[in-house]
Amino acid sequence: MTNWRDKLNEEISARLDAIPEPCSIAMGGTTSLAGMGLVDDVAIADDGFVTITLCLTDPACAHFRGMQRFIADEINPLDGVTGLKVVQVLDKLWTPDRVRE
Repeated sequence: MTNWRDKLNEEISARLDAIPEPCSIAMGGTTSLAGMGLVDDVAIADDGFVTITLCLTDPACAHFRGMQRFIADEINPLDGVTGLKVVQVLDKLWTPDRVRE
């Protein structure tokens, strides 16, 4: 039996897989945040608060604030989400092997 957290995690993953990664749009080969390997972790607390951690291609990414807004627009309306925080991991670097084929 799937619990509420597993179901919510699947819904969040599907939404993250539908949000286009800004630099890929500029390069003409659109891929999603998840497809680009930017999603490092999704944590769902017992109270429904969601923390999404991104590993960006550049720690100084100019698109981070925009990505935070796009993610919030997609995740906040989901049933069971009581709040959301989108953060950047700073203790590891993005590498091309994170890209999903």
